[in-house]
Amino acid sequence: MNVQSTSPSAFFFSPAVARSPSARQTSAASPANTAEQVSLSTAGRALSASERTVTQTRTPAQEHLLRAASSDRESAEKIACDMASVPSQICYSSIYDMDAEGKLNKLASSGRIIDANFRDSFSREASIVDAQRRAIYESEKAKGTDPVQIISMMIDHINSQSGDYLEATGWGWSDGARIVR
Repeated sequence: MNVQSTSPSAFFFSPAVARSPSARQTSAASPANTAEQVSLSTAGRALSASERTVTQTRTPAQEHLLRAASSDRESAEKIACDMASVPSQICYSSIYDMDAEGKLNKLASSGRIIDANFRDSFSREASIVDAQRRAIYESEKAKGTDPVQIISMMIDHINSQSGDYLEATGWGWSDGARIVR
């Protein structure tokens, strides 16, 4: 079977050679005869390469957000602006979970107990992530990019962050477990 593509989203399949039932039976035994040829467009290769850098895939909640935003442009613009503006924060489990210094120390996502070093490391990473997310928003908005696409870019950017960042923010976690790996 040959796979041919004229664009990243337009694929069609065509059998390489029409065969009789007896020819199909003999060719099934020969691995050399069952090889498939695949051609990807430049855009398809770029998309595939970019997907390999994402730490996790999108969660059902993220997909739902994108579907909901695509139904109302005004809401999509507000969501994109809010995503770009709201600073990253550690999500703690309870105000009753504190360390000896009276600081919250238990992550809501996993129940992991954290210390001052973790909080400091998170603060450094979060400031970088927040600035990058804001830059994505501002540059794409200036280009006139669709707000749903901007939201998608910011989701993918956040998904590509370190495991500690994702765990601390609860991004992609539910009931103490990663929803998507």
